[in-house]
Amino acid sequence: MSLGDLPCVDFVELATEYLEGALSVEQRLVMERHLAFCAPCVDYLEQMRATIAATGTLREEDVPEPVIEPLMAAFRALTNGHS
Repeated sequence: MSLGDLPCVDFVELATEYLEGALSVEQRLVMERHLAFCAPCVDYLEQMRATIAATGTLREEDVPEPVIEPLMAAFRALTNGHS
């Protein structure tokens, strides 16, 4: 990634790594430059932060009983064959 323009689609793909602090210094600077000029990506990043904050506080008893099994089935389907 260069210090040139960063398309929004690339920003979205790197947003998780940005929030986790997993980007190089150069990549972080490119992301922050993009944020300085792109209000929709600022909104997207804030929504991600809010989602992370909300899901980090969920407990199993917070999830309605009818939802648990379909969620677990979906998780199992995604993780089958991956170790």
